[in-house]
Amino acid sequence: MSDAIDLEQYAAGTRSQPIPESNHYRVRLWDGDGFDEKRILSDPMPTGRQVLELFERNPAEDYVLLMLTRDDGLIVVDLTETIDIRASGAERFFAFKTDRIWNWSIDGKRYAWGARRISEDLVRLIGRIPETKALFLERSDEPDEEIAPGASIDLGGRELEKLYSKPRSWKLNVQGVIITLMTPSVVVKDALAQAGFDPDAGWIAILKKVGQPKQQVALTDTIDLSTPGIEKLRLTPAEINNGEGPSGLRRQFRLLKKDEAYLAKRALIWDSIIEGGRRWLIIRSMGLPAGFNHSSVDIAIDIPATYPSAAIDMFYCAPHLRLASGASISKTESTKTIEGVSYQRWSRHLNGKTRWNPQTDSVVTHLAVIEESLLREVGDEI
Repeated sequence: MSDAIDLEQYAAGTRSQPIPESNHYRVRLWDGDGFDEKRILSDPMPTGRQVLELFERNPAEDYVLLMLTRDDGLIVVDLTETIDIRASGAERFFAFKTDRIWNWSIDGKRYAWGARRISEDLVRLIGRIPETKALFLERSDEPDEEIAPGASIDLGGRELEKLYSKPRSWKLNVQGVIITLMTPSVVVKDALAQAGFDPDAGWIAILKKVGQPKQQVALTDTIDLSTPGIEKLRLTPAEINNGEGPSGLRRQFRLLKKDEAYLAKRALIWDSIIEGGRRWLIIRSMGLPAGFNHSSVDIAIDIPATYPSAAIDMFYCAPHLRLASGASISKTESTKTIEGVSYQRWSRHLNGKTRWNPQTDSVVTHLAVIEESLLREVGDEI
């Protein structure tokens, strides 16, 4: 027979096993006013009054006593009620100097509490909610409120405060594609694959955090999404060189399914038109980084008839772009008229390892080339 069993430690280590007989039991009581101690209880079947008096909560009639148990959760203990420490699976006690009870529920199970507020960590303890799940407070006339770590919940409303949990998820913007993850960490190459990019296509990956310099990351690096301020993972081909209207409702030819899905995910407005035997994808009013003479442009992409076997090359902008300083941009002197609109040709090409691969490249990857080419001209390059 053990000399003393710490109920809280025993429950944490062997929750499925019954509490064994012992000469003494070490019990914990927390009162919400700064008192939080463990003391030795010799009687395995005390009354509620005996527990309060053990911790000098006198007079006992002024207190509400709650007991957290292994199987029944949090229960109210009357002063004259006898508690079977072993049979109940007692873990710890809570005492409140009050004459009233506040009720609340988590995942459909109702509990009492002896104070108007309860902290997020105690909700998790009582409701057995792991950190892998997020906590939410139900709202009837507005969106449900997610409970932040360390926050507290006011139980003093006119109605029963109902909380619920659901698996936590994290989101990451990978070159405009929002992926959802069920764990707070992800390997860079896995993030690329989930977003539809070939990790072996020679990408350079840049992690952007709010208020911090851009950071180049390796494909084998792990991104911790629990770190505040993560904004996006931007991709650019390893090698790029400079070679020496309507509302977006027309579909005169179809793109690949993955292209159309990507454009939809980014909420881009686009047309596909055929003019003079050439097929043009035109992305309308695409936003530009600061530093150009316009804040947005229409971007035209020449889609070969045998795409994706044939490579996409270069891109075209309307209106024509210059730097905000008035300076011209290298290798953009040529123009192309499409449906009566003059487009400025940007002569930008893939080289080396990032040369066009019909198995992995598409409009999706070419847009990464376009965005990186635009960023480089205004000094936001890697």
